[in-house]
Amino acid sequence: MVLRSEDVNYLVYRYLKESGFLHSSYIFQFESQIHKATSEQPNVEPGSLIRVLQKGLQYMDVETHLNEDGTARLCTAPFSLVGKHVCSVKPTETSKSNKVRTTADSKRVVASEDTSGNAHGGHTLVHDTNSKARKYAKSRDSSVSGEVAFAAATNAVVAGTSGGNDSRSPADEDESMDVDVPDTEREASRALEGAKNSSNSGRKARLVDRALILRGHTAPVFLCEWNPSSPNSLATGAGDGTARIWDLSKAKADDHPIVLKHQTPLSTTGGNDARADVTSISWNPQGTLLATASFSGQLCIWSAAGELKMTLKHRQVPVVSMRWNRKGLLLLSACLDGTIALWDTVSGTLRHEYKGHVGSVMDVDWQDNTTFASCAADRLIMIWRDGDPSPIRTLAGHKSDVNAIKWHPSGKYLASASDDGTLKIWSPNSDSPVQDFFGHSQQVYSIRWLPRPEKAIIASASFDGTARVWDVHSNSCLRVLSAHTEAVHCLAFSSDGRYLATGSFDKRVRIWNIKDGSLFKTFIADDGIHDVQWASKGRIAVAIANSQVAIFDPLST
Repeated sequence: MVLRSEDVNYLVYRYLKESGFLHSSYIFQFESQIHKATSEQPNVEPGSLIRVLQKGLQYMDVETHLNEDGTARLCTAPFSLVGKHVCSVKPTETSKSNKVRTTADSKRVVASEDTSGNAHGGHTLVHDTNSKARKYAKSRDSSVSGEVAFAAATNAVVAGTSGGNDSRSPADEDESMDVDVPDTEREASRALEGAKNSSNSGRKARLVDRALILRGHTAPVFLCEWNPSSPNSLATGAGDGTARIWDLSKAKADDHPIVLKHQTPLSTTGGNDARADVTSISWNPQGTLLATASFSGQLCIWSAAGELKMTLKHRQVPVVSMRWNRKGLLLLSACLDGTIALWDTVSGTLRHEYKGHVGSVMDVDWQDNTTFASCAADRLIMIWRDGDPSPIRTLAGHKSDVNAIKWHPSGKYLASASDDGTLKIWSPNSDSPVQDFFGHSQQVYSIRWLPRPEKAIIASASFDGTARVWDVHSNSCLRVLSAHTEAVHCLAFSSDGRYLATGSFDKRVRIWNIKDGSLFKTFIADDGIHDVQWASKGRIAVAIANSQVAIFDPLST
């Protein structure tokens, strides 16, 4: 048997990609140079890394519970790959009589070890302001059909706090957000416990029963974006090397979509690596031009009718994110090599290349027509201005990769989300964050501001299976939305700010009522959800890992 590092690298890459960790998989493939290790595509079944780990874990379990004489040691404690294993031997009659004489405190300790699992390698949820809600939401013993099992819990309004810094009354919170927030975390927990005890009597979450399915892509669909000026035009990007423009005004929108093909890069071995995955798509604010980028570094500008206007020449480095400025004349492209390119889309020339980050740039966003921000794997956020080769401000504070940044609609605040599980709110005129939001126990992958400039409400999606809604002005967590059973990868507000859509690899899109935190609708797909986008007319587009795109209107289905 031969265990090669290239084989391990490929299994890890496949796991990241199958789990929906798109940026991580791109970075890992780029840094490990997997495509150079072999001249042909390995034949690996989905889930191979998990199966290998499971078999190894079974062997470790057996090895750990063998006595010196070769007999098996009875143990009732679950065996975990992470953390120290502490055996819990099934008590004999003698030990049972001894347990009767234990003190009340020791009884409580034993009971907690036997039921919680924390003594057997389970990790502690740091910064969790509502642990009961999360444990219930993530419990694998709960019914897989979350649209039924979690209905009562979500309708009971699960809410958290941000650490006691909010001194405003519930009435004040309701006034600022038009939502109903429980007085305390204890009250929210009691509501959740009551919902658990009477789940059969709670109102069931309604399912989306009608959806338009767009077929045509031949690989997982990663991205979707509505044309801001044409409500029936939708762009999608997938791992098959194509972006597509769908006209939803037609009776059968998937009959003749406009297919935008990207060139497949040549491998160093002379073959084809088929690494032309479309990694970013972006309409300009006027809806007249669509920018698309691929893993090979190819960046194209197309008309709304699918005509290739220009190909922007740059180094062959994967592009992760793109953003147009408000006038639609300048385009930013963020690359995995730590650089940011600023393009003049009128002339098709490279206006400037910014070099400041030492890690892969993960996201960029414009504050206005001349000022933008960037974030990277080097844990830093930088603010740049057109014409200045150096950042005008560098923001440090995150303890891990910064995955996403978003300017508030007014430009007054900049929000950042990180692998350290936190959100930070920055002022462009200060080096220190205005607010630090703690609560998520795992990576925060996506953030969105409420589309109301007079408010300062932001939603976050995390790998811990929850989405949260935060109020910057009151420094509080208004909502903990717990119904997904896998990582939440994407989220989007409706144009009126009344609803929030969240997508997860549990194959669900959840529609939440922001006013009271209740679960309004659930859409069930056939595979994991990569992206959700809400159109101005109320329709939602869903990018699915099974190569399909779903369109539905949650207010009418």
